[in-house]
Amino acid sequence: MPFEFRTVVNTGTYDNAIDVGTNVFLAGSCFTDNIGAKFSEYRLSSMVNPFGVVYNPVSVARLLERTKNLEYCRPDELVQLNGLWHHFDFHGRFSGEHKDGVCNKINQSLADASQFLKESGFLILTFGTSYVYERNDTSEVVANCHKFPSQYFSRYRLEPDEIVSLYKDLIVSLRLFNPQLKILFTVSPVRHWKDGAHANQVSKSALFLAIDKLCDLFDKAWYFPAYEIVMDELRDYRFYDDKMFNPSALAIDYIWNRFSQTLLTERAAFFTRLTSKVVRARNHRFLGPPGQSYYQFLQKNLDLIDDILYQFPEADLLDDSQYFETLLNRNNT
Repeated sequence: MPFEFRTVVNTGTYDNAIDVGTNVFLAGSCFTDNIGAKFSEYRLSSMVNPFGVVYNPVSVARLLERTKNLEYCRPDELVQLNGLWHHFDFHGRFSGEHKDGVCNKINQSLADASQFLKESGFLILTFGTSYVYERNDTSEVVANCHKFPSQYFSRYRLEPDEIVSLYKDLIVSLRLFNPQLKILFTVSPVRHWKDGAHANQVSKSALFLAIDKLCDLFDKAWYFPAYEIVMDELRDYRFYDDKMFNPSALAIDYIWNRFSQTLLTERAAFFTRLTSKVVRARNHRFLGPPGQSYYQFLQKNLDLIDDILYQFPEADLLDDSQYFETLLNRNNT
């Protein structure tokens, strides 16, 4: 029997899996962007952080509630700093010089997100920290401080029961909004080191306790151990980036591999193997002027896309098809 020089985390069992046609809505910390990028890379149907990165559970819940109810932005919700209007629930990419423009961008994103959430099979929520920033003037928790002065906020840590109470009501209402919705929780393996080693662990512990309780309370609600995979299976600084706090690209690839083995159907896994060929082809760069081999390469990939769509008609490969067709037509004229 060979030696196993690492601890392998049990990723658990799930009653449902993600198929090619399954819409997956992802929200939460920057780790959400990392995993969400894999869904996009392999052409699986997803919407990733439509309102920007959100670290704390309260702000995630507020945005989901707003999405579900299609609660549009009002100009009186905005705050101004250094000539720009901001919304404390939304990322800085929505900020701008004109109130109406900011609200219009937010409202378009809300409308798109609401429709996608209504049709989603899975909601993946990644919590980063149980610390929150609360406005001193309104006592509302914010998702983004937008570089307002620190005296504008009070900071404190959520208790597990506070998170559970909030999400009990939210999950019930989400299931009424979309009865087919399955929920997958995870905790970001990114360490919030400015709080110190101990405070970071206490913060993460509150998230673990809350998630564990919610998974006990609700059917079709599970936990995926991304945090544990990094801490136990990838127990080495070579799996972190230069700052030593965030998982490296290699670590993200490994977590995605464990995730896809556990939560993708065999059909979806086969689909990603095919679409990975399309991705590699799009990233390939020919040297020198276009020749016969170049045209054959473009046509070969168009044929591959046609074959994938024949096997998976629910897939969306329009952008890939247009990419190769544009290159082929450009070089044939």
